[in-house]
Amino acid sequence: MVLKFSNYELDVAAYELRRRGRPVRVERLAMELMLLLVERRGTLVTREEIAAHLWGGQVFHDAENGVHTAVRKIRQALKDSPKDPAFIQTVPGKGYRFIGSVIVADPSAPARSASIAVLPFENLTGDPSQEYLSDGLTEETIAALGTEQLAVIARTSVMRYKHTKKTARQIAEELGVDYLLESALRRDAEAVRVTTRLIRARDQAQVWNHQYDRDAQSALQLQGELGRAIAQRIHSGLAQRPAVAHVRETTSDPDAYDLYLRGKHYWNQIRPTTLRRAIEFFESAVSKDPSFALAWSGLADTYAVLPVTSDADPSELWAKARHAADEAMRLQSGLAEACTSSGAVGFWLDWNWRRAEQDLRRAISLNPSYASAHRFLAHVLSNLGRHSEALAVMANALRLDPLSPALRAVSGQLAFQARQFEHAEEQARHALALHSEFWLGHLILAKVYQQTGRVAAALPELDLAFQLSEGNTEALSLKGYTLARLGRRTEAQQVLRTLLETARTRFVPPYNVALLQAGLGDSGAVYEWLEKARLDRDVHMVFLTVEPKWDPFRDDPSFQSLLERCGLPLVTAPRASMSIRARRAPA
Repeated sequence: MVLKFSNYELDVAAYELRRRGRPVRVERLAMELMLLLVERRGTLVTREEIAAHLWGGQVFHDAENGVHTAVRKIRQALKDSPKDPAFIQTVPGKGYRFIGSVIVADPSAPARSASIAVLPFENLTGDPSQEYLSDGLTEETIAALGTEQLAVIARTSVMRYKHTKKTARQIAEELGVDYLLESALRRDAEAVRVTTRLIRARDQAQVWNHQYDRDAQSALQLQGELGRAIAQRIHSGLAQRPAVAHVRETTSDPDAYDLYLRGKHYWNQIRPTTLRRAIEFFESAVSKDPSFALAWSGLADTYAVLPVTSDADPSELWAKARHAADEAMRLQSGLAEACTSSGAVGFWLDWNWRRAEQDLRRAISLNPSYASAHRFLAHVLSNLGRHSEALAVMANALRLDPLSPALRAVSGQLAFQARQFEHAEEQARHALALHSEFWLGHLILAKVYQQTGRVAAALPELDLAFQLSEGNTEALSLKGYTLARLGRRTEAQQVLRTLLETARTRFVPPYNVALLQAGLGDSGAVYEWLEKARLDRDVHMVFLTVEPKWDPFRDDPSFQSLLERCGLPLVTAPRASMSIRARRAPA
């Protein structure tokens, strides 16, 4: 069994602690105590129990100092602070408690023999307009490398090292990888040259290097060819058995590929204006090349996420999203991105949970290193109440894309849904450390505050989320709910009037209105708006199963009937998990 918390893995069978996949030295007594505390996580373990566990019936003349020393060594291994602990909490005069959020690893997750980060290809052409080509080579190489034998860090994380001054050793440590691939692109009017070298992280040794020369006119075809060639070379050097590199076709039209890359750039920012810009570029790409499956996939992804992040009307986007996903699948059914897009549409818009799960699991089987597939599968599992599975899958996604603020924020949302509030707060703060103005991080932090008794502290976070999201009404709805819970009903009702007035000029998710009405205690209005949300295919309805604010309604036959009409399962709310320091009285 492998127990995961933060960046650590405690492998019980191997008797080993790992940080980002690398072993951490822990002495025997400290390891024994760590195993005990993690096994009994969330509960007080007294000094007497610890002494009996470590020394049994033997007489130990200074058990108090022995226990203290073992705890200190655990904290050193975990880089934990006794004053502001993330893992080991001291209960004065009593003992210790493990307060970290623990995930039991998914036993079905494929084992990998190595991990690698493909660093951004360096553009040495002297022409900034060629950045799209160097970025395209980076992405194609990442996609081509993904197999069960090799974990490949996602593009979102590696692109943060573009033009970096950090050393290979620093990057490998931050990403927790065994190998780095460094590459450079040179190009003139007649030829393209790409040089690559594979570096082993533990000793900075150059494992191999190679140079690829191609005719300038075939530069676009070089992307897929180079990705597969490098993948084959790496796999032959690292894997125990031959592996088939992940193959995906792109396009023969350089303009279409350039439009696709621009679309991906805007999609990753996940704001209303940037998502609509992404649609423009993806639509232009498929117009240039209707057989470009990756561009169809990008279009489907954007249509599917717009109603979640941007209050777009799902009834206007549902058919478009399904058409784009089906086109991607028709053109390349063996493309991990296409399967992921189909799964995302199935989850958010079709409400076809079984198909969504099947599509996403197929995507992972096609490319185990595609972090987006793990992310969406985790979301599906979580919203269906399968929290342990979901958090294990999300842990896989985070290993593949550790520096993505969006992934960290979604991880926080899933932990929140599992009632692991401290873990949710940790992930939200991590997202904001990566991108301080990422609105979803502020939104999830506010949800945690509201749920753990720090209600007033949620209000400024919700204001920030509303502002940075360019007016997402979920943040406004949660603000009204929070005001109502604080007893500030007049202000909450004013927020309700604002939502209703906004709905006269643009789509406002009815679910958001229903949630605010729940805060005000108007059950009749709650069901009226939830029924409207069902008819409007409001994507937020998938949260009915897991949002803690609906817990008071779960035993109501009317609520259960609503879930049934939406095709959602009856989910029992999990028990909340949070540390003592998170349980504060309302401010």
